[in-house]
Amino acid sequence: MLFLLLLALGVAIFGLTAYVMSWPLVATQLRDRHPQDRPLLGATPFSPRGFGWFLRWTWRRSPDQALRFLAMPGSVAAWSIAVGGSCAIVLLLLRISGVLL
Repeated sequence: MLFLLLLALGVAIFGLTAYVMSWPLVATQLRDRHPQDRPLLGATPFSPRGFGWFLRWTWRRSPDQALRFLAMPGSVAAWSIAVGGSCAIVLLLLRISGVLL
């Protein structure tokens, strides 16, 4: 059980570090080449709009191949944060409730 909890937290931390590294690259690409789309990300890396933009893979609608190349790791990272964090919370709640020992 502890192994699964640590694995889930590891996946979430991997996603967090990859997301923090890819967000500025995507924001700069949008600022320089697509200023009309830049407000879609929000002001900070952890704004709900920006996180949702990566989760929904909204960048795939753009014809810019460089943006697609930069944003794909951010989407994988956002999903890693969501899945790893959710699994860790579920495992922790199961442990607290006594279902898993």
